[in-house]
Amino acid sequence: MTSGTDWSVSGLCLMVRPERFPEVERVLGELPWLEVHARDEATGRLVVVQEHATVEEHQQGLRRLQAIPHVLTADLVVHHKAPSDCES
Repeated sequence: MTSGTDWSVSGLCLMVRPERFPEVERVLGELPWLEVHARDEATGRLVVVQEHATVEEHQQGLRRLQAIPHVLTADLVVHHKAPSDCES
C-alpha cells in the first residue's frame, strides 16, 4: 500500500454480474492497491477498500473499477484521509 506523509483509504461497494463473480474477483485480486473485505457471490456484491496517496488517485481507482468488464456499479461509500503518523 502507500507510503509517505498521508494515509488515505476509501471504501466502495461493487455490484457484479453473479455469473461473472469469480472472474471479477480474480481481476480485483491483481490490484495491489485494493483489498476485498466482504463478498456475496449469490447477489454479486463486494465491499472493497482502496488505499492511495491522493484524492486524484482514489478517483482514478474508482474509474478503473467501474471499467472492469461485468462490474455493473462501483460506488464510493466512505473516504478517510489522515497524516501517516496518526495513531488509531
